[in-house]
Amino acid sequence: MGSLTGMHILRSWLSLLILGTSGMVASAQYFAYAPGKCDISISDVIQAMINTEAGIILGRPRPTQSKLLQYDLYTPLNPEERQFLRPGDISMLQNSHFNPKWPVRVSIHGWAGKSTSCSNAAIKDAYLSRGNYNVIILDWSRQALDISYPRVSKQLPSIAANVAKLLRFLHDNTGVPYEQIYLVGHSAGSHISGLTGKYLKPQRLGAIFALDPAGLTQLSLGPKDRLDVNDALYVESIHTDLTLLGNPSTKLSHASFFANWGLGQPHCPNATATEFDFVCDHFAAMFYFAESVRQPKSFAALRCSTAQSVLSATCNCSGNGSRKHAAQICSGNEFMGGEPAVPKRGIFYLSTRPRSPYGTGDGLVHIRRPRPSTVRETARRPLLG
Repeated sequence: MGSLTGMHILRSWLSLLILGTSGMVASAQYFAYAPGKCDISISDVIQAMINTEAGIILGRPRPTQSKLLQYDLYTPLNPEERQFLRPGDISMLQNSHFNPKWPVRVSIHGWAGKSTSCSNAAIKDAYLSRGNYNVIILDWSRQALDISYPRVSKQLPSIAANVAKLLRFLHDNTGVPYEQIYLVGHSAGSHISGLTGKYLKPQRLGAIFALDPAGLTQLSLGPKDRLDVNDALYVESIHTDLTLLGNPSTKLSHASFFANWGLGQPHCPNATATEFDFVCDHFAAMFYFAESVRQPKSFAALRCSTAQSVLSATCNCSGNGSRKHAAQICSGNEFMGGEPAVPKRGIFYLSTRPRSPYGTGDGLVHIRRPRPSTVRETARRPLLG
């Protein structure tokens, strides 16, 4: 799908949401992937976008980039109550539970996101369930909650520069190795992750996991301006929404995983009860990845010979792409995601279950027919049900 079409669909849905949604604010005082502990309010997102637009129309001055960004730290010593970090602030770092002996995992949300979303909570909880980690969640919601994605995209380089500044600060003052730092970016956050890796060169981050990397304006950009395979020692992309917001390119990463052909996800719309129905496919990558962190061999994947064999849904167990949509079960070649990162190379298909746990955990790949995306399903529903 072209970026212009995707923008038109999304703007239409935002208009519908403004007219027909209501919600309650979930408490973020104690943050976890549990009822009442992570943000699920649609109306808050819409209201914030309206406020941003009004501020631009009225010419309100914008704070500096450093004041717009927030870094939330969670560790085993504060698993649900965040501490703040700030580039250059030694006192704040010393008063936190940051431990340079523990790996660093940085989660970066996408357009219209915030650090206290339930999908971020799922990723944070998954890492802390594995043991000792410094989990940092970047909140760039004051830029992300903007109805204009092209306007948001122009800010991604400066956001990435600030992230790089924080990571250098942590390395220089604690000695944490760059290769022990992974970035986990969703949507536009994938490209922030890639740009961060570029700013840190010649140093190299350990890994970048790009969770349904954004398409839209990024589709026309070259490797210097978006996520690229050279932005970390290992880059992996997980694609779940090629219909609306995702990016079909296999040139973004060393390994590209297309869950359910990158189309309609079996648990959508909104089996997680935490995201907008029409972007359930887009957020699915975050929940699949979180599950893979807990169980690194949950999602067996089949290596496909070409990107076209995935995009045309013809990849199959024999690897020649000759039997379209054939019902087959075969042994996987690799596993998607995981912790720590296991470098892979290639283009892969995998299938998921319609409810949590989404991975089969049996090492097998179940080739299934593509199903319609959430966008199409949701579009057929009446506005006021």
